[in-house]
Amino acid sequence: MLFLLHGWGLNRRVFAGLENALGIPARSLDLPGHGEAPYEPGALDPERLAARLAAAHPGAHAWLGWSLGGLVALTLAARHPQSVSRLVLVGATPRFGCAPDWPHGTEPRVLQAFADQLAIDPAATVRRFLTLQAGAGARAEARALMADLQAGGMPQPAALAEGLAVLQGSDRRALLPSIGAPVLFVHAASDTIVPIEAARAASRLVPHGRLHEAGRGHAPFLNAETSVATLIRDFLRD
Repeated sequence: MLFLLHGWGLNRRVFAGLENALGIPARSLDLPGHGEAPYEPGALDPERLAARLAAAHPGAHAWLGWSLGGLVALTLAARHPQSVSRLVLVGATPRFGCAPDWPHGTEPRVLQAFADQLAIDPAATVRRFLTLQAGAGARAEARALMADLQAGGMPQPAALAEGLAVLQGSDRRALLPSIGAPVLFVHAASDTIVPIEAARAASRLVPHGRLHEAGRGHAPFLNAETSVATLIRDFLRD
C-alpha cells in the first residue's frame, strides 16, 4: 500500500488524479485539521504526527509526502523505520527556511509575511499560496488546486497557523542520514516554493536517495501526471 500526505492548506483530494494514474493500491490521508481530519493543538508536529501514523498503519508501507507532508514522511521514515519500505518526496525539503548553512530555502521574512497575513485573512493567504505553488502563468493548475481545496473544505484556521509554524521552524536535515529505506525525490526545476537545489542537497544526505526532475512548479503531479506516476510506480516496483 502507498500512503500519500498532502501539503499545507490543502487536503487529500489533491492526489485524486495521481492515484488514478498510478493504478496501484494507494490511499491519500488528510493531515490534522485539513479536509475531514479532526484537529487538536500540536497535532501537526512532525514527530507527534509520525508516531500517530506509524501506530495507525502498522506494517511496512510505501509513503509519499508532498511539501509539508514531506517533512512528516521523512520523519516517519527516520523515527519509525519499521513502518516505511520506500519513501517518495515530492517538492519536499528538510528545511523550508534558508540559513547560512542552507541557502536552498525561503527567506524567513517571506514566511513571516505569510504568517502575518494568515492572522488577518486565512482564506486570502491560502489562495495566494496556491497561486505561488502553481507557478507563473499556470492558471489551470491554480484552478485545480482551488477546486480540490473547495471540494474538501477549508482547513481549520488553527491548523493553518500551526502548519505554517512547522514550515517556519522545522529543520529535519539531521534525520536524513538515518533513513534506511530507498528514497525517491521528485522535483521540478521551476519550483519557486522549494528550490530544486534543496532536493539535490537532501538527496545527497540520504544513503539510498535518488532525484528525478519532472513537471513544473511546486506540484509537478498536476502538470506531469503520467510521467510522475510512471516514476513512482517504477520506483516502488524496483
